[in-house]
Amino acid sequence: MTDHDITPAAGSSPAPGPDGFSTTEASFISEMGSLMERWGLPQATGRLFGYLLLRNKPVDLDTMTRELGQAKSGLSVAARQLESWALVRRSTRPGSRRIDYEAVGDLQHLLLVNNAHMRKFTETLSSGVPVARGEARDRLASLADLFSGFVQQTEALVADWEARRATS
Repeated sequence: MTDHDITPAAGSSPAPGPDGFSTTEASFISEMGSLMERWGLPQATGRLFGYLLLRNKPVDLDTMTRELGQAKSGLSVAARQLESWALVRRSTRPGSRRIDYEAVGDLQHLLLVNNAHMRKFTETLSSGVPVARGEARDRLASLADLFSGFVQQTEALVADWEARRATS
């Protein structure tokens, strides 16, 4: 890669392809795009997230545009979507108006972001219980209970992981 600051993964081909990425890097970026598209987000958002996860330094929109070969406007929207999900953070350089973006790579952070969405989902399910009747009421209550347990277990998992990480 020309001015990328991406460290090749073990076993990956360091030789860049026509788009400047190694085959394994391009595959990862593409897979992340497809995955997030299945979650209802634009493929460009997933591709940008995959790209930023591989970066070792924050990157600006002009660099993203050049390296990903996508429109700046689309990448700007994608960056804002990722920022709203707390998956990337923005920063500026002293003396510059350019905005840089970098992936938030803490696994525990990603789990807690997901938990915030699950908590809201659980609250919404719970709000339907009083208005539902019969099997629908039981189904809503059961789903709310399941997702509430999921949130609690995930928070416990993160707390346990952080405690183990602090002692190692």
